[in-house]
Order: sequence, then C-alpha cells, then structure tokens
Amino acid sequence: MSQEELLNNSSSPSLSKVLGKWSAMAMVVGAVIGSGIFAKPAANATASDSVSLIMIGWIAGGVITLISAVCMAELSLMMPKAGGTYVYIRQAYGRLPAFLSGWNETIFFQSTACAALAVYFTMTLGTTIGVEFSSLEIVFIVLGLQASLVTINCLGVVWGGIIQNITTVIKVSVLVAIACLPFLAVIVEGDSFSTTNLASTPLGGERPDSVIEMFTLIMLSVMWAYSGGWMVTSVAEEIKQPEKNLSFALIGGAIVLMAVYIAVNVSFHGALSLDEMVEIKEDPLRDVPQEAVGKYLAFGSAGLAKFGKALINAVIMVSALSALNTGFLTPPRVLFAMARDNMFIRSFAKVHPKTRAPYMAIIGQGIASMSIFLIVTGLVLFTGLGTDGTQEARNLNTAGDIFDQLTNTAVFSSTVFTVLTLGAVFVLRKREPDTPRPYLVPGYPVVPALALLVNGLFLILVATDDLKLSAFSIGFLIISIPIYYAFSRSDAEDSPADNE
Repeated sequence: MSQEELLNNSSSPSLSKVLGKWSAMAMVVGAVIGSGIFAKPAANATASDSVSLIMIGWIAGGVITLISAVCMAELSLMMPKAGGTYVYIRQAYGRLPAFLSGWNETIFFQSTACAALAVYFTMTLGTTIGVEFSSLEIVFIVLGLQASLVTINCLGVVWGGIIQNITTVIKVSVLVAIACLPFLAVIVEGDSFSTTNLASTPLGGERPDSVIEMFTLIMLSVMWAYSGGWMVTSVAEEIKQPEKNLSFALIGGAIVLMAVYIAVNVSFHGALSLDEMVEIKEDPLRDVPQEAVGKYLAFGSAGLAKFGKALINAVIMVSALSALNTGFLTPPRVLFAMARDNMFIRSFAKVHPKTRAPYMAIIGQGIASMSIFLIVTGLVLFTGLGTDGTQEARNLNTAGDIFDQLTNTAVFSSTVFTVLTLGAVFVLRKREPDTPRPYLVPGYPVVPALALLVNGLFLILVATDDLKLSAFSIGFLIISIPIYYAFSRSDAEDSPADNE
C-alpha cells in the first residue's frame, strides 16, 4: 500500500486537525524554552571573559533562528505533513538521508533532551522542597514523569496541546518578569543591577585564549537554548489552516524567543558578574536564575528573596515539564511518518481510532528516552569517583558535565540536518517549481543562502574546535545505516504481498 493510499484509506484512522495558531506558537516557544535559558548562562561565563561577546552570541542565535524559521515556513506549507524536517529531506534528497534525519531527531536528539529535562526537573524539585533524593528515588521520579506524559499524549494531541499552552504562558510570563527586574532595581534605587557587570572582565577562572574558541563554546550553549523551534512542523497534519497558522507560529515564536532571551540575559548579567556565575556553576546546589532573582529582591525582607528563589525553582520545573511534554508530542510524529513510509517499525504508523493519536510511536519515543536515561544514569553511578565526603557534590558536577556534553553533541548533530533542510529550499525550488507554495521565503535567494551560510559556519567552527564531539555525532549516524537497509530489505520482501 502506497503512502497516498494509506493516507486516503478510510479504514485507517487519520490524525485530527485540532490545533489553532496560538497552540502552534505555544509549541514553538514551549519546545524551545526548557533548560537552556536557566542552565547555559553559567556555562557561557566559563567560556568567555566578555559579556559583550556573550550577548552577541544570544543575538546571533536569535537571528539564525529567525531566518531559519522563515525558510522552514516555506517548506512546511509546501508539505504540511506529519514528520516535519524528515519529510522535507526525504522529498529533496531521498530515503536514506531522510532516515538519518528521523533517526537523529527521535532516537538521539529528542530522547537525550527528554532524559536531560526529566533529570533537571527532578533535581529542581528536590531543591524546592528541601529533599535530597537518593539515586533510586531519582530513577523512579524520572521514569514516572516520562511515563505520565507519554500516557497523556496518547490520549490525543489536544491534551498535550492544553498542557503546552498552560505551561508556556506561565514560564514566558515569569521570564518577562525577570527581564523587568532591572527596572525595579532602578525604581527602588538599589544596587542589585550594576552596569559594571556588563562591561568588566573577570579576574579569575580558566577560559579559552582564542576569541573564536570562546564564541564557538558560547554558540553551542546558545543554540541548545534555541533548539526545538522546528518541532511544530512535525504536527503539521494536526494544525487547523496550516497555510496561515504554521508560518505565524514559526516566525512569531522565533521573534518572541529572541526578545525574551536577550532581555533575560541582560537581567542576569546585570545582577551577577562573570566570576560570580563561574562560582555558581562550580556549586551544584546553586544556579544563576535563583541567585540573580534573590539579589534583585534583596531590597525587601529576607522572606521576599526566599520566596523569589522558590518561585524561580517552580518556574524551572514548569519550563522543563513544558519542553519535556513537547518531546513526547512532536517527535513521535516523525516516527509515525517514518513507519508510514516503511522505514521504521510498522506498528509506529498506527493511529488510535478514538484519540486519533499515533500512540505506538509515542510509546516508542518514551521507551527510547527512558533507555537513554538509564544508560547515562548507570555511567554516572558506576564511574568510581571516590568515597570521600564530597562524592555527592562530585557526582552532581559529573552529571552536569555529562548534561553539557550531551547537549553540545545533540546541537551539532541537529544542525547537520538543519543545514540539509535549508538546502532543500533551493533543491525543491529548482526541481519542483510548479508545486504550490502558500508561503514564499522573502528575499529569495539571499535569505535562505544567509541561513545556510551561518548554520554551515557554525558547524565548521564546532567540528574544528571539538573533533571528538563531531566524530561521535557522525559515528552515531553511521551505525544507523545498517538499520535503514534492514528495514529497506524487509520492505522489499513484503512488497509482493502488499500488491496482491
């Protein structure tokens, strides 16, 4: 049975168009704002001795995201199908590159991200309620949280969308409030916001000597914070009037993210010097958002500052929960599309007749994420870091290092396919000039060429700066090639029966 026959077969339940433009935008913003804006400012402080360079990085990341979103809008409206970038790469380059794209996005990138977000949520929960969870308790909480979100998303995209809308409104509202704290500091004539912090260079700490190396490390952190903006394209089949709402969500979401991220980082750096941020990063029980908010609210009672820190913890948990929910909402649609193309486990193409959710693909995504979490947890627990009294802190720092390495690797591999997707704009314009395109990239070919150039330069910078990271990412893709041919062979063996 061909793809079009499967789509048009009335006996096969189809995906429902139930998401409006605000739900679609909430997916863009909610998928992106997760751990990055809270965890990465401290990482940037260890990478550079210049706040100006760090802010240039956040601005550059926003511009890259915006011009890339414009290109994604053309492709997503040309092919409003479940699967997102997987579909565009398949159409432009063929089945093998598409499989590698889907494999990277679902099995590696999103599974790693979901595992990291669930751990981040759990550790913040412990700090908030004043409980130091044991390793076994962390395992149960993380697995239980992921299982709960898998179950909710199996009930239908509308339920996942409701969670996304609520959590996105909460975290964006609080981030806007954080961005406004410097103005509060001026009003109360306090000294919590210091322009000296924005201009000075730190006195201590070990940082890269090269500006290029500094900027590369900054961009790795920044692009992790901006990553996930294209995930909404994976649910294109479930968005009402995609010709209007998809471009609104992609471009509008990118603008919101850029504005919020830049303003929040100005607030953080105005309250804390780079050296203070480095000290915070070295202490696993502290984080930049807590310390910055506590400093801004220090003009009031100690109780007010304490409340502010607790509120930030709660928002961090909501933020992680929102991004984690997106990880079980949109990537399964990629698995669904791959299975529908006979390029992955066939049962992943099943749609529940009542909820209209690709429930088997959602369950598969959950299993992949839980498996990666258990593997990484095992590596952390059995590394033999010593038996002295600081082992717990050292384990937490090791977990933080693993988190940074995993996110850096995920960003590199994701950008590889972002470059391929942006190139698809040119390939399909030439190969399929008459295909209807409800939205065209403005300024073609300059804008997509610029998006392709800056993403390509970022890849080159990372590849030359960290050969191990790029080699690991490429190696992970190479090991998936035999899996692709195994499914291709299975498809070829089954095709005679399918045609009878």
